[in-house]
Amino acid sequence: MATVKLTVRRRTDTGKQGSKRTRALGDVPAVLYGEKQDSVPISIELNDLRALLSTPSGRNVIIHLGLDGEEASARAVIRDMVRDPVSREILHIDLQRISENKPVVMNVPVNVVGESPAVKEGRGILDHTMRQLEVRCLPRDIPEHITVDVSGLEVKHAIHVSDISVDDVEILDNADRPVVEVLLPTLFVEPTEEGAEVGEEVEGEEGAEVAEGAEEGAAETSEEKS
Repeated sequence: MATVKLTVRRRTDTGKQGSKRTRALGDVPAVLYGEKQDSVPISIELNDLRALLSTPSGRNVIIHLGLDGEEASARAVIRDMVRDPVSREILHIDLQRISENKPVVMNVPVNVVGESPAVKEGRGILDHTMRQLEVRCLPRDIPEHITVDVSGLEVKHAIHVSDISVDDVEILDNADRPVVEVLLPTLFVEPTEEGAEVGEEVEGEEGAEVAEGAEEGAAETSEEKS
């Protein structure tokens, strides 16, 4: 996993009003905790935080913190980040200290590669259901992303959590969950005067047979009435 350096300052102005004043100064209120040490209220310059999050790894980085001017006084990861629901501005950050020799739990992005022949030929639709996986490993083994190859995936087939393995990494998500799968395309059946309901959706060839059956049934009903 990528590493970055970040300088932060201790924050003495705490509480809701203190956090508002910190943000008014162009900083983001945060807290550093973990490793059986006291929690430390800190502030991070907003521009520095934006630069950190704009890297290809985003929030999945190991941060070498320089506290109050000290050089790399702690190593941490972003555990939680609160944003304003409207402006999406960062309101607060939780940083967790990590130790080189203790496993940590992280969410790692899933990177899909390859092209399913079913999708390429228009016989299926790719559904990427899990965009990230929860993993546990030593900090040095945290992957920047987990690659899933869909080049052999056919219609109604899926790659499940149990199909994925990464060296020195334990994946914590439910093993039966599909990470990516190819679904049968859904067809829209045009409504008839009598028969299929308006807006009825059916799948694949079976759906076509259902639609044909509905049209035949409507025709027979019309003949009986006449």
